[in-house]
Amino acid sequence: MDLCVFCLLLLSLQCVKGTATYYTLKPNVMVVVRERGLSMTQVPLLCGESYERDTIVWRIKGREVAQGNQVNVNVVMMQGGNYTCHAQSGALLNHTLVLVQAMDRRILDRSPDSDYLHCLSKNYSGVFQCSWRWSQTRKERAPDLFLVTASRSSVELTCTLGPSGQSITCRDHSHCPYSEERRRITLAVYVKNQFRVEKYTQAFYIADIVKPDRIPVTRLDTRSLEWGYPDTWSTPGSYFPLTFQVKEISRRHNCDCEGHGRRRCRMALHTTEGLQWPVRRGFLVCVRAQDALCNSTWSDWSLVRTNSTGAGGTKNNRKQKVKVNNRKGEKGL
Repeated sequence: MDLCVFCLLLLSLQCVKGTATYYTLKPNVMVVVRERGLSMTQVPLLCGESYERDTIVWRIKGREVAQGNQVNVNVVMMQGGNYTCHAQSGALLNHTLVLVQAMDRRILDRSPDSDYLHCLSKNYSGVFQCSWRWSQTRKERAPDLFLVTASRSSVELTCTLGPSGQSITCRDHSHCPYSEERRRITLAVYVKNQFRVEKYTQAFYIADIVKPDRIPVTRLDTRSLEWGYPDTWSTPGSYFPLTFQVKEISRRHNCDCEGHGRRRCRMALHTTEGLQWPVRRGFLVCVRAQDALCNSTWSDWSLVRTNSTGAGGTKNNRKQKVKVNNRKGEKGL
């Protein structure tokens, strides 16, 4: 056989079958990481240490695939399965779920302004929430949220899954809000669809994901507004100061309008450390807050409507001078 032809044949065989990376995700669950050009790989399975001298039969979907307590089985990439081991009598002894992890992303959607995982914290208490969205192609048949882990410096955090299965709330009990964070929090989300599993990760400091709640705005008098810190914000305010952004816009727009682009509007944007603002006749006022010491996420806008007649209106009009609309509900974290 020609040497070049032999080399090409050898390379093609190596691409069809080889050794892939695999790891144990949790008890009785093994994940095989799919590699480019690899269509099949061998995975070691163990029924149990106590069955070393027994006659063991391995099956998948009722079909026998191997014999022995510890065996290697051929796994076709993207076609994992539940391998069961049985005694000679046919009794079920144990099982191993083999999942295949691909590098591409199909199960979760990536938001335009964020990653696949969106994490936020209302303050520096160590409590945070992360959320994700199923892909549009998975809406009818939702995937399984297989496993979520959150840790800092190898210490597992306490987490609770949300009722929709698309968010999780975690708490770092060792976090001190008054000291500098030296290690990031690492979040890993494993989502399964049949025998395919996808892994999504994100690493962050609490300071990176802080977003204050919408600030409360009230009327000081007919000519000015007053606001304060959200009740959920960390205290004291002198140690956790907020800076505020005030947007004055024409009445036919909303707080999301901008001075350019599709949402172009007539507006004036101001930044202040103060807690009061004068009312201008005929304008809407939008106010939001941000941690003054780091470039974290701004809070949602608080919308304030002012009466078009201004401070010189009638007595009845003055009662309606300022209407604070804090928008029902908040966006999910």
